[in-house]
Amino acid sequence: MKSFLFESIYLLSDKEKKARTIKFHPEKNLLRGRNHTGKSSLIKNLFITLGAKPKGKLDKWDEDAISIVVFSINGEQYKVVHQIGNRALFSKDNELIVASGNFREWSDAFAEVVGFNLVLNNKNSGSALADPKCFFLPFYINQDGSWQANWDTFSGLQQYKSPSAAILDYFTGIKPPKYYEVNSSKSLLQKTLDDLHQEQNLLKRTRMRFDEKMTLSGPKVQSGSFEMEIAMLTSEVNAINKKQELLRESAVREQEILHNISVQINLANDTLAVYDKDVNYLKRSEAHTQLECPTCGVIHEKSFLEVLTYADDARSLRKLVIELNEDAEKVNSSYAKIQQELLELEKDYSKVAAILDSRKGDLKFSDVVASLGAENAFKVFEEESLSLNQAIDAQAGEIQRLNEELKALTDISRSKSILSSFRNAYRSALIDLNLPVIDTSKLKLTSRPDISGSGGPRSILAYYAALWSVCSGTYANFSVPLVIDSPNQQGQDDINMPVILKFISQNLPKNSQVILGSEVDTEQEFDKKMVFENKYSMLLNEEYDKVKSVVAPLVDRMFVQLQTNKYAVDES
Repeated sequence: MKSFLFESIYLLSDKEKKARTIKFHPEKNLLRGRNHTGKSSLIKNLFITLGAKPKGKLDKWDEDAISIVVFSINGEQYKVVHQIGNRALFSKDNELIVASGNFREWSDAFAEVVGFNLVLNNKNSGSALADPKCFFLPFYINQDGSWQANWDTFSGLQQYKSPSAAILDYFTGIKPPKYYEVNSSKSLLQKTLDDLHQEQNLLKRTRMRFDEKMTLSGPKVQSGSFEMEIAMLTSEVNAINKKQELLRESAVREQEILHNISVQINLANDTLAVYDKDVNYLKRSEAHTQLECPTCGVIHEKSFLEVLTYADDARSLRKLVIELNEDAEKVNSSYAKIQQELLELEKDYSKVAAILDSRKGDLKFSDVVASLGAENAFKVFEEESLSLNQAIDAQAGEIQRLNEELKALTDISRSKSILSSFRNAYRSALIDLNLPVIDTSKLKLTSRPDISGSGGPRSILAYYAALWSVCSGTYANFSVPLVIDSPNQQGQDDINMPVILKFISQNLPKNSQVILGSEVDTEQEFDKKMVFENKYSMLLNEEYDKVKSVVAPLVDRMFVQLQTNKYAVDES
């Protein structure tokens, strides 16, 4: 089982000249503070930095703030730098591994370094590696959404087709990672097979319609008597096609030039319209030596030279408009000439018609062409049909092989064992959280509870605890931090709130890293407690210089690499 741990986070705002560093214990952490003291902002930045944007806004947060999250996979440390959508991944020794402002590229890099190989189907019938949102989805209870009946933890999950079931199967071990790789390959093959069947049906319909128009029955016509006409026809058609292609290319170029000229004329005319308004304003303010901008209020000197220069710019623009109109007339004339030449090609096509009307006895050359064309067409139909049938057979055979592989990867006894453990853990958690016991025998991993009142949040916590129990079980693939933000939802009273805090402290899987954000303190044991006291000021002035010295070099290297990526030349 791979172990993912949050080690620390650095936050820095150059605008406010404030910063803060938080180091996490590998087991139980309590972030305590009243509303608006920054607990949720800190927790959300953990996930935003790694590419998983939680639901809910960061209240009064500097959008240009820089964050660095230090995490480890099986003891191997990494650092992720984030600012305004740009991210960079560094090794423990600050070696730059990747930098990107593209979310898909970043998601693939994150999946590779973490070893997260879940493949999901998207809504466009394709597939892609699951992104960081999917990695953290089962392990983070976000105060803005997760305490309800739906999976509203992160923004952007709608790009995938029913992702929660596959994510839970992956982390609980019901279906191993290999299953999703094979299933994704099967989905792509099935789509290709469906396309081939559609193409086959279209070919059949086309063949039937062609068969109604053309026939191979009756006497066969021979082309030997028309060898001269065939040579003439080939020469004429080739010459016409070549000339037509050149004329059409010229016509397209002239149209593009005309479009560009029109754009420039419109821009110049728009600018002149603005100039006319400005001139009227200047005339109305002749008595003043200073000019106040009516838009922004800035005071300008209204010297004769400045007014003269302004007028000179307008004269240049008007001259440019005249020249552009002249150019447009020339292009229009050239385009009309090309169109005329294309019309004249019709005369050349009449030569082709004359050749086709050539007769040798009772036989017309057009009959020979039609006969040979039909014969070749039917031959092409047969060849294409054979090729499609072979491709369909190959795709169907590969899909059958993958179905057998998927069946082998799906162990019914393992699934039953995991579901049984989940149901038992959920039942036990309900009792521990002062909730009535329900029949859990038919619950699925995706069966989020939907209970109103103060029992709702406790039932959600019981559900997550049951998930976490099997996600850390025998068949699990990852150990991921369990993050719980603000469990005091919907008016938990002085009886139930201590029960919740005790449950989080004592009943979650052993050796799991837990990060709890709470408005109230607790006597329960936590390995590290951090207190947030200042409203809307989680960052501190006194930490700015120290954090800046750590953050700045990494941010500089990130943006240098991003610029290098932008101007890199692909020489492959």
